[in-house]
Amino acid sequence: MLNELHNLNNCMEEAGILKSSWHDHWKQCPKSKTFVLLIPAEGATFHLQPVKDDQQIQKFRKYEVANGVSFPAFNVQPLLHAGSDQAKDSVKRLKELMKHEIKNRNEDALDQRLDELWEACEKLWLPPKEVKRINSCLQSGGLKEKLGDAINAIPDDYRGLRELVQRSQELTADDLQRMLKCTIREAILKSGTVDEWIETLLVSTANQAKKFSVVLELADRSSFPYPVNHEKVYAWVNAQLFVQRLPGIVRRDAPEVDAFGKSFQPSDDDEKFPSVNLPIVGKVILRAMSSESPCQKRYGRIDAKSFPAGKDVRQAMKDALEWLGCKDRKWSTWANASGVCGFTKRDGKKVPVPGLFLVHPSSLGEDPPELAGFFFRQDEAPDPDGAKFESAAARVTSALKTVAKEQPNLEVRVFVLAKADKARTKILVSKQYDAHALTIGAREWLDGCKNIPLIRLNIGTTDKARWLEPEAPFPAEVVECLNVAWFQNGQRTDLIHGLAIGEGIELLLGSGSSAQRIVQRALHLAIINASPMLLALGHADHRRDSSLKLDPRYKEHANLLPCLLGLLLHKQDLMKGAYMHKAPFLVGRLLALADILHKEYCLHVRKGDPLPQLIGNALMSAAIDNPIRGLARLQQRLMIYQAWANPALGEGFGLAKWVLTQMGNVSHELALLDLPDRTNDEDKAQMLLGYLARAKDKKLPGDNDAIFDMEKEVSNV
Repeated sequence: MLNELHNLNNCMEEAGILKSSWHDHWKQCPKSKTFVLLIPAEGATFHLQPVKDDQQIQKFRKYEVANGVSFPAFNVQPLLHAGSDQAKDSVKRLKELMKHEIKNRNEDALDQRLDELWEACEKLWLPPKEVKRINSCLQSGGLKEKLGDAINAIPDDYRGLRELVQRSQELTADDLQRMLKCTIREAILKSGTVDEWIETLLVSTANQAKKFSVVLELADRSSFPYPVNHEKVYAWVNAQLFVQRLPGIVRRDAPEVDAFGKSFQPSDDDEKFPSVNLPIVGKVILRAMSSESPCQKRYGRIDAKSFPAGKDVRQAMKDALEWLGCKDRKWSTWANASGVCGFTKRDGKKVPVPGLFLVHPSSLGEDPPELAGFFFRQDEAPDPDGAKFESAAARVTSALKTVAKEQPNLEVRVFVLAKADKARTKILVSKQYDAHALTIGAREWLDGCKNIPLIRLNIGTTDKARWLEPEAPFPAEVVECLNVAWFQNGQRTDLIHGLAIGEGIELLLGSGSSAQRIVQRALHLAIINASPMLLALGHADHRRDSSLKLDPRYKEHANLLPCLLGLLLHKQDLMKGAYMHKAPFLVGRLLALADILHKEYCLHVRKGDPLPQLIGNALMSAAIDNPIRGLARLQQRLMIYQAWANPALGEGFGLAKWVLTQMGNVSHELALLDLPDRTNDEDKAQMLLGYLARAKDKKLPGDNDAIFDMEKEVSNV
């Protein structure tokens, strides 16, 4: 990642983009439960205020060198943990007391419940190690010592920080604990809804208690020019931390330049590489090599020493990554890639690995194009059409063409980070693409998504339609679709290790034999994993009884997979103008017609009985592997329905008659072709599309691209 960030920093410097440079130890607070603790002057009352706004929480900063020891914000656990049955009963009795109206609450009864709870639960602040940590935080977490004389010579506007340090140093962990107990008691007496105060601050019933953040502030902050937690105070502290950096001792035999040719001193190796708090993946260290791993000791250079980089270079790379991951640049330079970076098991369940997609052009401006929105769908887009791939591609390619006129060698740089666990971050992708390739790839992608017959599926009923229409997937959605396996007619799914996000990007921008191998693998995954769902969709459209219940977590895949099949066939030069007249497609078409004929028979002969599995759908699993065997079995089962439909006369039989005509036409066309007894993935994809396809018969009334009205029946064939 260092090379990518060094290149990004160079691009930003060339463009004259000013970066916010924050000292590595002056960190953002995480998005967790947060409370502001107002510390009064001596003798006054403490107050605790919850902070609900996530954006406000992330504006808070804290000085943190040692993990867990920070100032003026720090993390603490709830006071108690209810692990035993007796403790959980005490929590239950306390909550029952809270149900009473505020005016009817008895203070003595409340105190009794709180005393019972305190005796029954484990005290989380009791261990000496935890007490020592909290005391260290209250003693400014080392910030006072780091600032040195600067804290005494602080500008008058920022003197509130010096006052906060003085007041905080007079407190202990015991003082903070007593204050929290009193605050919770008063909140219960005065408020009707204090579950958050109880479960977050007082007692946790979870197996592992979640910490919450306390941000220290002056209770009389209005008496000072600026409160402590103000951006101008933060900026002053940040500047002082940079000033307080001590120069390293230069040895004569030391190298004068680092790996990037910049100034370097041996003492730079004494500090770890800085970390950045990024969206989705959280804390990311620019480079980390654990000294506990024996393999890292091979060359005698561990952690920061494994790669020589000066402090200024490290800071510049940190600033560049923070700029790239700024929340205001979502869809421009980053997107949430959690659904396309694989999965891990947590509590026995498969959950997606958190991932972050980062992208930028080699020539930057203050307002980069929405490149990330070209790979990922913008779910929160106000305009539904604006969230479609066609619209996103048009916006991005137009912006890139404008820049490319002045920068013919313009590149698009992509890398993806995945958080394997709380401590480790892995780079899954690091690629560079010519901007012209992106424009060409977008055009070919859209052409491929249109490489399907007319498909419009109603999985509801004739009276209450639920229409599904194919839609071009984004590259990330292709990966999502191919990493889900469908079972039981679309009712059950399972996450699998299918296509990687790098392979999804290669489908869009790659070329040559390696890209062709990805196409073949993607098509195989689509056939193996998505066929049950696609067959269920076609079956539901033919039945029209609203019986299909797709797994709601991935139901949007139903709109994307038909276009994905068309795209993958297009990348193998199999165009719909040709494959729609080949045997596999026609077999799928014939089985879809058999479904409709079977349904008509059931409606007229088995009046009122629930529809069984229609014969075409039942035979697709056999035909998709061996068309000859599938059609042979169809011939045997179809005879009874043909015998019923041929002599049928009068109103209500028009659709059955039309189906017989269409089956005759398809059979005649099939008779002129060689029917395979084995199929490959391309054949199977064509057969699935044939099963889902809508007929286009100019002799039928109505618009060929709309629904057909035949005896008031709406048919997909």
